[in-house]
Amino acid sequence: MKRIGVLGGISPQATMDFEARVHRISQELISQDLNRGYPPMVVWYHRQPPVRLDADGRAIMPMEVDPALVEAAAWLGNMTDFLVIPCNAAHVGLDAIQKAAGRPVLSMIEITADEVARRGWRRTGVLGFAGSPQPHVDALGRRGIRCEGVDQTAQAPLDAGIRAVAEGRNGAADARAALTAVDRLRALPVDGVVLGCTEIPLLLGEDAEAKDLVSPAALLAEAAVRMAIGNGPDRP
Repeated sequence: MKRIGVLGGISPQATMDFEARVHRISQELISQDLNRGYPPMVVWYHRQPPVRLDADGRAIMPMEVDPALVEAAAWLGNMTDFLVIPCNAAHVGLDAIQKAAGRPVLSMIEITADEVARRGWRRTGVLGFAGSPQPHVDALGRRGIRCEGVDQTAQAPLDAGIRAVAEGRNGAADARAALTAVDRLRALPVDGVVLGCTEIPLLLGEDAEAKDLVSPAALLAEAAVRMAIGNGPDRP
């Protein structure tokens, strides 16, 4: 099996959830033999935002990937066959990350856009931190799919909930904020909603499994396992 490199940690809880998903999917797709029925995996926990910030702590626009994340990709590339990034915002630096790693990087953004297109959605809600993540909007737009977001009255509580998950202190009010944001988009209406921040499925819990919702992290986990057990590139 190929060795997976996980460039994660931007939300520790979301990265742990991604790892758990990889293991659950492996149990479905691989014949189990004690702990040998899982792909080898190396995980990097990045302990700062994925993009460069200004002196006031706001993302520099247009967004630029944090150079330390690129350095981590180079480190992972030395030990793995391919990389995954269970963070939506970090994909603004996908090209730089892939170049530094010297390995293929499975794009969570493209995997998600392909799934939305496969479902035939033409008008899609996109949720994320501080608005609809531009990488998702761009990828969906290239497929002729219209994107919708929520206004600030729904976005601000959602952002607070996302921050609460990352800090390990989310509660019932944060879960309600996430569901409210989803319901605002459903009311437009849209064909479905992309949960474009890896913390949002954690806020929604079982509600994240609704058929009109797409979790990019869940799609990425399955794609990673399939690449690990398939004909992915070999590491020298």
